[in-house]
Amino acid sequence: MRVLAVGAHPDDLETLCGGTLARFVREGHEVVMCHAANGNKGSYVHTSQEIGLIRTGEAQRAAEICGATHINLGLSDGEVLASDRAQRSLFVDLIRDARPDVIITHSPADYHTDHNETSRLVFDTSFLATVPLVVTERPVHDKVTPIYYMDTVAGLGFVPTEFVDITEVMETKEAMLRAHESQLSWIKDHDDGDIVEQMKTVSAFRGQQCGVRYAEGFAACLAALRCTTHRLLP
Repeated sequence: MRVLAVGAHPDDLETLCGGTLARFVREGHEVVMCHAANGNKGSYVHTSQEIGLIRTGEAQRAAEICGATHINLGLSDGEVLASDRAQRSLFVDLIRDARPDVIITHSPADYHTDHNETSRLVFDTSFLATVPLVVTERPVHDKVTPIYYMDTVAGLGFVPTEFVDITEVMETKEAMLRAHESQLSWIKDHDDGDIVEQMKTVSAFRGQQCGVRYAEGFAACLAALRCTTHRLLP
């Protein structure tokens, strides 16, 4: 099975679904980890260009830790916009290249506009990618792909409908997140937060909800052509 995970920024996927992606890889599936924006605004000490390159390198290392392929779409932080025609074409080509059997992306109502716009872009273009007269240089994808929305940051306003046990890959998930050293420093300086500890807390809480030590929560996108009769998550 081919899995496409699309986050707004480097570290979003590692935080919110990294364990599930690690499990997909462990079970023999092909995983593509894509971030739409390159993290180029989150620094007190680097220029925008410098921090964008740093964050992209960290995302590459995080993907390597779990055995996934990494893609950076190169948009700027704060500028992800679902109504932008160029960005829609970029996402259509992403989906046509990856040809996924399942897509994981942000909940459409998270705390950051880039998260919400990424979610909308994935929903819209995963249909458009199947339409022959939406012409790009890539061949048309052959299915309207099922989508699973991953947890929100801190789990706020999100009710999972499915859970994935990540207990056995929790160390991998933590290593993936710790690869984002510059983001850990930025969150500490900007928000006085520790995203690794926050991730552990949410993972433990989702685990408690479904009877395991650590878990990640998801909600299926319930829309025509997206629903299935079988489980796609590990």
